[in-house]
Amino acid sequence: MTTERITVSLDSDLLSELDQMTEQGGYRNRSEFFRDLIRERRSEQLIQAEPDTECLATLSYVFDTRKRTLLTRLQDNLNQHHDIVRASQIVCLDNHFRLESVALVGKAYELNQFANLQLSESGVMNGCLHLVPMILENTI
Repeated sequence: MTTERITVSLDSDLLSELDQMTEQGGYRNRSEFFRDLIRERRSEQLIQAEPDTECLATLSYVFDTRKRTLLTRLQDNLNQHHDIVRASQIVCLDNHFRLESVALVGKAYELNQFANLQLSESGVMNGCLHLVPMILENTI
């Protein structure tokens, strides 16, 4: 793969924001930041265009243990979707709140459906699904 140099024109305010995001993200330079942005956007477009794309994912959410039967319902959902669930871990945040992180593998639409199921349970405070397409060809 060859590398080509390009020129991008940005106003000074936007350039300042770019440099700040580059630094805060721990990138060594703007090029690394741009490559990462392109990869992220490419992944989003792939998942949107092809919902049956195979993906790795993490689903993380915070829940309240005081909600009666919630832990059982969450565990039942995990068991019913054993074909996509690879691992889960629960971390105690305080006396009542827990963080659960679940590692998943499957088609993007299946992982989204499972995330919606878990996140919609009464007593789940908030959460986030992070999808990573399994792209086998060369990447940027």
